[in-house]
Amino acid sequence: MATHSWQISRRHVLRGMGATMGLPLLEAMLPSGRALAAGAAGHEGQPVRFAAFFMPNGVNHGDWDVKGSNLDTLSRTLTPLEYVKDYVNVFNGMHNAAGGHNMGTSSFLTGRSPVKTAEAANVNVGNASIDQYIGSLCPGATLPTLELGMSPPRRGAASNGVSHVYTSHINWKDAKTPVPHEMNPQRAFDRLFKGVGMHIKAAGLTKNPPPVPDKSVVDLVSQDAKDLKKKLGRADQQKLEQYLSAVRDVEERMVNRKKAITGRILTREISNEIGATRRNLRKAFKESGSADKLSVVPQLAYPEWGRLMADVMALAFWTNSTRAATLMWGDGSHGRNMSFIEGVSGGHHSISHHGGRTESLEMFTLINTFYVEQFAYFLKKLQGFEEGASNVLENSVIVLGSNMGDGQSHSRGNLPLIVAGRGGSRIKTGRNIGSRNSTGDLHRSILGTFNLDPDAWKQGGEVGSFKS
Repeated sequence: MATHSWQISRRHVLRGMGATMGLPLLEAMLPSGRALAAGAAGHEGQPVRFAAFFMPNGVNHGDWDVKGSNLDTLSRTLTPLEYVKDYVNVFNGMHNAAGGHNMGTSSFLTGRSPVKTAEAANVNVGNASIDQYIGSLCPGATLPTLELGMSPPRRGAASNGVSHVYTSHINWKDAKTPVPHEMNPQRAFDRLFKGVGMHIKAAGLTKNPPPVPDKSVVDLVSQDAKDLKKKLGRADQQKLEQYLSAVRDVEERMVNRKKAITGRILTREISNEIGATRRNLRKAFKESGSADKLSVVPQLAYPEWGRLMADVMALAFWTNSTRAATLMWGDGSHGRNMSFIEGVSGGHHSISHHGGRTESLEMFTLINTFYVEQFAYFLKKLQGFEEGASNVLENSVIVLGSNMGDGQSHSRGNLPLIVAGRGGSRIKTGRNIGSRNSTGDLHRSILGTFNLDPDAWKQGGEVGSFKS
């Protein structure tokens, strides 16, 4: 097919001294005469992405469960999804392959019950997790997968005689190899945009990452961006400006760590307002005081820490820097003190063992709602990232779920599960779906939206009502 001088490659990157930056899908990347039509998401060159958000310890189903077959009226806990519910499916009645804090965690994305063992050397989850499978078979991204997390890995075994390797990992390269997650959003950002490798610490061996350039990535590639802008149409110029503003916003939020900015569509006007707010916050808040911004565990307030992680994931998707990304808000026995939430006093794990007490159930609901709010923030951000005639959320499949149905009983049944995005217009959304299938069956259905063979991943059924 003939190309034109104004066309650029889908893999085109901006370059500067010591930095490269991927680009979102621009009209100039499409073949002549093949501009995207409305509803053509997932076609004409746009990638479909997969993400999973892991929230530990189950939910209070009394406030989580939705009534009816649609999402016209959301439950109390799911209310934060109101403005994106047309992109959402809620599942009820599905079961995990295993239950509990440790084995339920490891089966979250594998769909298989792991081998019970106390020895780290003997762990076996049956097959690779779905994110690793998608990343390995969907070429074209800078990183096949991006694994983020907010709890350091545990050592040893739990009181039930099960290795904490299971408690600490949802990502598995194969049946016996867990994939460690990055805990520092600055390092994750640098890994994507500055080429700084992950900090590796294992078995007493520490490898320090190379120093990070002081200059902004946006500044480093600014001349290349200006040259490219001259070749683009007005719509692509606006999208490029929007993208560069989004990258700069994440960079500055890394420096000013205690800021909190609500998720919005980053038009030029909103970017200007964010800049003004940023300057005001800079005066109002002190730095976190962390001496090392590249430390393994960053000194960040939990809510802002998670949102920075979500921002990095969103940029990675928009630039096609990765096709599969995951975020663990905590390990499978997450006991973080959640008292920063108004109305909550105590740790997540202990509150999840509510014993049917009204006060504990109320706090459990507030914790569950907090995680749904963070999920909604990410969805709104993707919805605001235009991609041809569509948006990144349209072209994604994003799962929110847990390792168990209820923290009190540790049940593997009635797992809280939400699947957002339309997988490139392949998934019918806005539904409350009752199903007795397993998470493994759901994963097989998701693989179909990527045109991948589920049988090459694992045997099982499919959730027949999932897709359009």
